[in-house]
Amino acid sequence: MNINLQKIEDSSHILLVADSSSFFNASALYTYLLTLHKKVSLQTKEELPKKFSFASWFEKSRLLAKSNAEYIVKVNSNTQKLYTFFVENEIKINQKMATSLYAGMLEQFKVFSSAECDGIVFATVSQLIALKAEYKKCNDCLVYSESLSFLRLKSLLLGTLSLKREANVAELFLSEKQLKESGANLEDAYALMDEALRLVHVKEVKLIKSDENNKILKILKEKI
Repeated sequence: MNINLQKIEDSSHILLVADSSSFFNASALYTYLLTLHKKVSLQTKEELPKKFSFASWFEKSRLLAKSNAEYIVKVNSNTQKLYTFFVENEIKINQKMATSLYAGMLEQFKVFSSAECDGIVFATVSQLIALKAEYKKCNDCLVYSESLSFLRLKSLLLGTLSLKREANVAELFLSEKQLKESGANLEDAYALMDEALRLVHVKEVKLIKSDENNKILKILKEKI
């Protein structure tokens, strides 16, 4: 994600483009741009998970469409880099921004269970909490709550799970019928891949579209 401060200064209307993995970073940027009295639009490439609805500017997001914005920022999911960008450019991080960044850290580092977690990550989280990030709200919504549609899909999808290659590879088979019956979406299915990766011996998870000639939608591998 390349953010050009000069372009921000020169533009009156700025468009942020994000997906589910980068939404919280976009939310932090949205708040920052409002402090500069800019007109801001937020567009997402996909429908956002319902559990994100606690976040600032969730209701402002729109599915990707044409825009007359003067500057477009394609937001990525690296929250640690965005935090560093704010600090290095002496941009004040207010409570809304801190909360969005904390939520982004939760998502990026898989509730701080990722192998990529290190001292820098926890130092950043500590700073965000010191900046009054509403971390309890983030934890409640992102870690401790699940939608009924997610649980329905979980029961359907885990019933299709099979293990291959001496249980090192897990395969999950998804269909449109399962999505319709559960009311869930692809993001929910991707989240279930994380759970399957925690199975003993499993080092790789494949999500396969059973009603599209077994097309592989996503592969998730254990990070060493």
